[in-house]
Amino acid sequence: MTTRPTLAVLAVLAVAGVAIAQQAARPKLHEDLEGPTGDRPTPLIGQTGSGSPAAIAAGDKVLPKPAVERPDKATKGEPVLGEPGFAADRQTSMTPDSSTGPDGTLHYVSVFNPDVLPFKRMSSFDSVGTDYTLVVGRTALSGISVGGTTDKTRDRFWGSVLIKLSPGVDVPLPSVAPDMRILSYEASPKARLEFSKDGADNFFVRSDESSASGTIRLVFLADADAGYFAPSLPTSGRYTSRTVAAMTPPELKPQVPDAQRRAAAITLEKLRVDADMELGVAFNKLVAYFRAFKEGALPRSSGDIYRDLCDTQLGVCRHRAFAFMVTANALGIPTRYVQNEAHAFVEVWFPERRWQRVDLGGAALRMEVTGADNKTLHRPRAEDPFAKPKQYENSYTQLEGDISGLSAQQLADKKQSLDQSPASGTFDGATGTGGGSGSAAPGPDRITPDPNLPAVTQDPAKQTPRLEITMADASAYRGDVLHVEARVTVGGRGLPDHPIDVYLSPAGRDGASPHPLGRAVTSADGTFRQDFSVPPGLGLTTYEIWLSSPQDAYFNAALSR
Repeated sequence: MTTRPTLAVLAVLAVAGVAIAQQAARPKLHEDLEGPTGDRPTPLIGQTGSGSPAAIAAGDKVLPKPAVERPDKATKGEPVLGEPGFAADRQTSMTPDSSTGPDGTLHYVSVFNPDVLPFKRMSSFDSVGTDYTLVVGRTALSGISVGGTTDKTRDRFWGSVLIKLSPGVDVPLPSVAPDMRILSYEASPKARLEFSKDGADNFFVRSDESSASGTIRLVFLADADAGYFAPSLPTSGRYTSRTVAAMTPPELKPQVPDAQRRAAAITLEKLRVDADMELGVAFNKLVAYFRAFKEGALPRSSGDIYRDLCDTQLGVCRHRAFAFMVTANALGIPTRYVQNEAHAFVEVWFPERRWQRVDLGGAALRMEVTGADNKTLHRPRAEDPFAKPKQYENSYTQLEGDISGLSAQQLADKKQSLDQSPASGTFDGATGTGGGSGSAAPGPDRITPDPNLPAVTQDPAKQTPRLEITMADASAYRGDVLHVEARVTVGGRGLPDHPIDVYLSPAGRDGASPHPLGRAVTSADGTFRQDFSVPPGLGLTTYEIWLSSPQDAYFNAALSR
């Protein structure tokens, strides 16, 4: 005989012990009646006690919240941001070099899911000195508030990093886009954190607590403007580089030294580009030219590294991004140089479109990716519209060549067209929770234990998951949280990324009158550990805890045993 975990909901005091209720040996599945209209689809699934959702919908994928494990449980070799010597830490300046041959082995550390590989933003420079040194023009930090409501114009990401904290010290934090927002976060050990960024949209995290010293695990939910990842030109009116310059906010206007302006004029004349040319034509010429760079040794230096690169059309990612930035800034288009430990690219600003990511390719013998296991690769909502010379199409940024650390399935998914697979930022609400907060009851695809609702017909051709509660609180206060842990298996193996709805039903009533608590999503090993909010108006009695999972294209619906 099996027993079902029960919960005593209390008004004042917790009661020791657990009341056990018997359950029928073969539970029936029952469809929930569709809820009232007006619920808006949301990409946030379920809720945890920390305020973060249990998972996010990303196209046709469901991405569970990363485990907030203590730093001592980190994967061996996982880098720590803020520790000296880590190659992926923030740089405060960059001076272009003359080593234009192919890079050797690039090492990229994945910290986001979906992963924007290889376009993580670690260092962004918006100013070029007279000696071509790239720096941040406005280094003062502005605070960033945590929270907000995400919508269909934005793409969502999980971030998970190790950070070395010292009280009052700002530690560089990677980002996915200049306008990235942090919707929620968790830290282990717990710490109160503050976030900020500088004038080039480099992000930082700090804690002013005297006890916040040492290494922490930071897990955060972020979102960003979807248009940043799918570059395009303004559509209203006829734009030129001159009109872009006139419409640029004062704080974004590039300050170009006279000598650089003269050097860039040579490149622009060679490309037959001027400030009064239609923007689409002019910009596409620039992108095509710098994407066509090749790797190879520079001839004797002229003393002007910018001219050496442009005259020979030689260089890898960092040379292309640097030379493009100088050229575009001289034309009046605000441009930033952005890099991480493996790649460099540019961001450009246009009216209507704001900042957009533009990749120029690169050249390397191989790229090694770490930390990308069980992740999906980010898919922008539109294809890159700019010229793609053969050299660019064969580069590692297009996931061509010798790349390790990614599975064949990850590569195949990334290379599918948008007709074959949806973009990462899209969602249809089928896996959402309604209401936009991630905290409401499961959506209309839910299955409940209520015997008074119609039974669900099982498909004999599909497998039926086994849902088992492994741990749960024995009592809780109304308005407090209930901790539940469970395992979902199919054929004896853990079932990952599977949505699970959690209910409370009065004990001894075989699942009747269930109260939905929320939705969880299983991790890679088929388990979940999650806190659910106990409704403030719930009656004071003993409840059984039920789990259910909806049917989908691969599995039957199921109830916990």
